[in-house]
Amino acid sequence: MARSSGVQRREMVRVDDILEISHRKISPAESESLSREIVDSSAGQSGLDSVSSVIRSAGRTVDPDSPTWRAIALLDKKLDYLITLLESDTRSQDADFIRCGVNVSGSGIRFPSQQMYQKGDLLWIAILFPGSPTLRVEAVAQVARAAKSAKLEDKLPGAIIDVSSKFVAINPQDKEEILRYTFQRQREILRARRDD
Repeated sequence: MARSSGVQRREMVRVDDILEISHRKISPAESESLSREIVDSSAGQSGLDSVSSVIRSAGRTVDPDSPTWRAIALLDKKLDYLITLLESDTRSQDADFIRCGVNVSGSGIRFPSQQMYQKGDLLWIAILFPGSPTLRVEAVAQVARAAKSAKLEDKLPGAIIDVSSKFVAINPQDKEEILRYTFQRQREILRARRDD
């Protein structure tokens, strides 16, 4: 039980940041099919896993700490990302991303919206995390709270509502990448405060 609560605490670590996000309301039927697609997607798969499986099938061994294999894994991850972008359907390609202030964790995201949502609405959400390559995460989320806030204009001009949502379907590897990102951003923020 203690391990379970540790995992939950880890998922609840949040960070305020400015990210690019796209979102739209979806029906329960669309949520069901998108959830299957998102959870089963290999977009977040580690490049080293796919490279090492090919090398092992050729009867060779892989040293994951070797600089050569790390470089190959990074290249493989970038190629996987490009292939995923090329193969993604029009739903993803036509998404309009808006740069705004968000609060993100492994369990969900809070963001300002120019669209009106209500508690319980199901959303398709795509988030771009900076990096090399840029990490694109798609998820199905449920609105946990939608309220007006005095600070909305600071986060996104024209925003009418502050939306708190919980991920109900997300690829496990993408969730790990979000957790990694939140911890890294927290360290950067603490370092910047210390330097001031």
